[in-house]
Amino acid sequence: MGETAKKDKELLYFIIYIAIASLGWIIPPIAPITEAGMKLLSVFVAAIIGWSVSSSVWPSLLTFALLPFTGLTNLAGVMSLSWGSDTVLFMVFMMAIIAFLEATGTTAFMASWLMSRKMLEGHPWRLIFMILLCGWALSTFCGNFPGQLLTWGFIYQICDILGYKPFDKFPNLMIFGVTIMGAISLSTLPWSMNALVILGSYTASSGVAINAAHYAMYSLPVGFMCIFGFMLLAKFVFRLDVSDLKNFTPDAFEAKDKELTKERKIGLITLAVFIIVLLVPSLLPTTNPIRIVSDTMGLSIKGALICLVLVFIKVDGKRIFDFERMAIKGVPWNMMMMIIGILSFVGLLGNPAAGISAFLASVFTPMFQGVSPIVFMILVLVITVFMTNFMINMVVAVIMISATLPIAVSMGIDPLQIVYLITLSCTIAFFLPAASAASCVMFANTKWVRAKDVYKYSLPTIIMMSVIALGWNVIMFLFF
Repeated sequence: MGETAKKDKELLYFIIYIAIASLGWIIPPIAPITEAGMKLLSVFVAAIIGWSVSSSVWPSLLTFALLPFTGLTNLAGVMSLSWGSDTVLFMVFMMAIIAFLEATGTTAFMASWLMSRKMLEGHPWRLIFMILLCGWALSTFCGNFPGQLLTWGFIYQICDILGYKPFDKFPNLMIFGVTIMGAISLSTLPWSMNALVILGSYTASSGVAINAAHYAMYSLPVGFMCIFGFMLLAKFVFRLDVSDLKNFTPDAFEAKDKELTKERKIGLITLAVFIIVLLVPSLLPTTNPIRIVSDTMGLSIKGALICLVLVFIKVDGKRIFDFERMAIKGVPWNMMMMIIGILSFVGLLGNPAAGISAFLASVFTPMFQGVSPIVFMILVLVITVFMTNFMINMVVAVIMISATLPIAVSMGIDPLQIVYLITLSCTIAFFLPAASAASCVMFANTKWVRAKDVYKYSLPTIIMMSVIALGWNVIMFLFF
């Protein structure tokens, strides 16, 4: 496609965006959605379409410009939700650190070590399992952003060695697979971001404390089941050709990739410290001084401190970390602009002044009346999964728990069974850019992933994960 044709296509997308965004100022609100809520919804739908069809920055910039005119917030409010958020600043520091790991060859060393294991040689599906397991474990214990980006770094190294190109099926599926691992990691542990808020909200409203060990016994196996489930989809549904991986031998790595240099030792130590700083405080009681300091620092200060230490480290008289150079090299601004736009919606869609949450509750609650317990649970799962792919996970969870718990009690269903099901199923969210933080980063990775491929892989994966979530939920509460 010529440059002129590309410009004409982007202009058409721009016009479509404006037309859809304008509808909120024209269409009368549907109670209990307010006028401000209708405006927000129209901008939200326009943004989703813009991000899906264009890899340019303009959908994010236009979204950022329109949100103050919805009436739900002002410019300062949009700034605090997006550019001023802890998440955005943390990602800048984190991407600079990841660029440092790549520049020093640390990720190449780790990828070569990973693929040089004897247990993986000649067994491509074992290698794929290891990639997905790394993505799930790192996302669970370090956060979905660093977990996804670090594991993607391994995938890029593997693709570089094997000659895979962007949009080939192997990198496509692996990046998508790591994304779904990042999505479910939000509810894997009792102190994971979504689980902590949702389970804490249930405790606050009901007075019933959640047994962390019981929840972990429920949630941890789901991660492994989803890994194996996705591998089955990749093999039998998506028809992933692994012949290149099967013929791969460790000799394909260059000797320099296997060398553990001083810089790479520092890189490995940096990665270990990075993981410890993110993980260890979350394991401590909320009253522990270390936990209190960690919570006060947030994510961005932790990232800043790691960068600060790296700035002063020298190897053979030379500084090994130039923050400015690493930030320029490591921060993909298309991705960052989309994340900033989505974070703005995160804080506004659940705003009571928009009336969107009240509307959804009024629509779905009548559906649960007069059905059997198993049909009730299926409906809870389907509606939660559907909604969470269009709205913010925790907003969906709050709506669904409020609407379903009274009905569950009247049916004789353990309320915890429904709370667990909703907590887990609201993270099966990666169909649209705004479905979750994990999908936000994936859709923004336009160098390796196309929206049409995500849509193709999403539906079978969502069905597979939903079946696992419901089946394990029933088994768990029957026997444990």
